[in-house]
Amino acid sequence: MTNPDPTARHLRAVTGPSDQHESTESESGPGRSAPIGTGDNAESSPVESSRSGSARTGSDLDAEARTVSEIARARAALPTIDPAVFDCYLGTVVGEVAEFTEGDPVNVLASLLCVAGVHLGQKPHVRAGDDLHPLLVWPLVIGRTNSGRKGAGWSSARRLAIAAAPDFMVTNLRSGLTSGEGLASLFTDDPQESEKDGDDDPAQRGKRRAGGRLPVGDRRLLVFEAEWAGVMERMKRDGNSLSATLRAAWEGGDLSTMGVNARVAPESHVGIVGHITPDEFRAKVSASDLAGGTYNRFLPVMVSRTRFLPGGQGAPDTIVKGIGAEFAERLESGGKLGAIGFTRAGGDLWRRLYVEFGSDTGDGPAVEQFISRAAPYCLRIAAIHTALDGTAAIDARHLEPAAALVRYSIASARTALSNDLAAAKLLGWIAEAGALGRTRNEIREDYCHKHRKQTEEAHRNLTALIEAGRVVLGKRPSPSGKGRPTEVVTAVQVPRDG
Repeated sequence: MTNPDPTARHLRAVTGPSDQHESTESESGPGRSAPIGTGDNAESSPVESSRSGSARTGSDLDAEARTVSEIARARAALPTIDPAVFDCYLGTVVGEVAEFTEGDPVNVLASLLCVAGVHLGQKPHVRAGDDLHPLLVWPLVIGRTNSGRKGAGWSSARRLAIAAAPDFMVTNLRSGLTSGEGLASLFTDDPQESEKDGDDDPAQRGKRRAGGRLPVGDRRLLVFEAEWAGVMERMKRDGNSLSATLRAAWEGGDLSTMGVNARVAPESHVGIVGHITPDEFRAKVSASDLAGGTYNRFLPVMVSRTRFLPGGQGAPDTIVKGIGAEFAERLESGGKLGAIGFTRAGGDLWRRLYVEFGSDTGDGPAVEQFISRAAPYCLRIAAIHTALDGTAAIDARHLEPAAALVRYSIASARTALSNDLAAAKLLGWIAEAGALGRTRNEIREDYCHKHRKQTEEAHRNLTALIEAGRVVLGKRPSPSGKGRPTEVVTAVQVPRDG
């Protein structure tokens, strides 16, 4: 099966609800969305007129130009993503709903990976040396408050998860991490354990048990935190054991605690999706946090809005129900697996990836700490892809999208922890020009206003952006068609015409 590439139409925007449902009738059949990048609308404008069949007015064109500019500006700050990230079952799922959400496809994908890993449970696992790895993925979704559309991506993933596992999404989804003891208490089967919360009001203790405890015998916990910065702040309080407990939870291990409010929780299976802004992340992550190893348990993913949907109503129910039915079957089948191994091709590729992700990157200490678990993350993600395909052997086709996502995560960590705002600002300005790009003379005159020092700094930043693959060099023909073409630089996240 050929999987769609959600990045192929990142800039498609819908201006009214009618546009969404017109696009659902395709060669895929009634009620099913066409693969992204295919069909009659694959080369459509970033803003599609709500007046179908009528000529666009000047205001329509102005809105289109503004949409292209705003999306280009927002996405210019993101690392380049390899479309291979979506070459998997979950990538196909994301492709079916991508045109109906403003959320970034990689946000939806990472969130679904977390949900799937938790739902699959403790049976499926993979070994790396003597270490047994549960299929747990903890995405840390990093995006700006408005343009990041972090919540839109989670909403899309959550709706699909509810369609596949409605009971699980009610009984096993929680928010509000506060302490290690509080987290551990969810995994104790003894009802009297909840009496140790220190609350003198029996009515309140009863409410806490009814609203907070997992089903008896169920060790699967999915945590969603829309304000991860608040959790980070709580972890820094004296005596708070949450950081240490999270490190144990990532291993799928014993969360038992000692002390006055001790908890006995020998088993756990916890997945976390956290949302944070780049500024909050840089401001709140200290060197001690990174050195302690809490944050290298997370998979940083930078995101941004992909389109404007002022009349958006989400994916049609027919699409969501169809996805949910198949997703449920794959979760049930994958949850019955045990140890997951490798095919011959998978083993060969893993050996190469293990060296790639286990080598020093040359980054600063902060980035290296954050990405130090790239290899086990690649293995865990590949194992989730494998389990959802109903097989017990990781193949190259499972490792390739996993490795692509890990590489994007590494690039996201570098970007999120970078304080080079001048380069990011220049990149955003170049991206606003779209496929037309910017010339060096335009940078000197329009961006730097002919100031020599500013121009020198801009050219240094431009060189760094070119070396990092964030912009590419091209040629712009002269207006007269005569003479030599002018060199231009274009942001890589902006689609090119043709």
